Amino acid sequence: MKSKFLLFILIISILFLASGCKKKPTYYMLQEFKDYVMYPVGSYWVYEDSISGNIDSINLIDYKIYIFDPEHTCYCNYEKLEQNFYSSYNNHLHAQSWLDMDDPSFYEYSGYGYFTMRKTWNVEYIIKYDSLKILDEWYKNVYCIYTYAKNKIYYYWVKNIGVIKKENVDSSENWLLKSYHINN
Repeated sequence: MKSKFLLFILIISILFLASGCKKKPTYYMLQEFKDYVMYPVGSYWVYEDSISGNIDSINLIDYKIYIFDPEHTCYCNYEKLEQNFYSSYNNHLHAQSWLDMDDPSFYEYSGYGYFTMRKTWNVEYIIKYDSLKILDEWYKNVYCIYTYAKNKIYYYWVKNIGVIKKENVDSSENWLLKSYHINN
């Protein structure tokens, strides 16, 4: 009798868990996050490495936004951004956003650059500058994100523009934004 009762509880528990996974909440990227990483197709950025003089033109060739269902968890679904860029220096860049599963309001982005709005496991610090001058152009409200997981890189982001500077400490590359066009 006791084993039948335990079997009954086990079956009910499995059914309860299975039915709970079907009603996952869906989380969406905050508009402030999108303002830093999402651009229309046809937008481009031209960078110059201040050390080598190399030029890199990066063109956004396509993107998609969709609701992602991580099948390995029944925690939630979330809005995901994927982008493909053509780079004259690196040929192809793929970028994507993802949700930190511990905090449904917190997104990260990697590919064209790394962006987050708070410190993470691979971000040493984030500094917000009132203004920063890059190649005779002043930019306001600049986020500097310092990552150290693979390479020690500083990414400088401006809302509605993108990356204005990328400094790789290990390789001494220092890519500065020369020009850009946001295809509105």
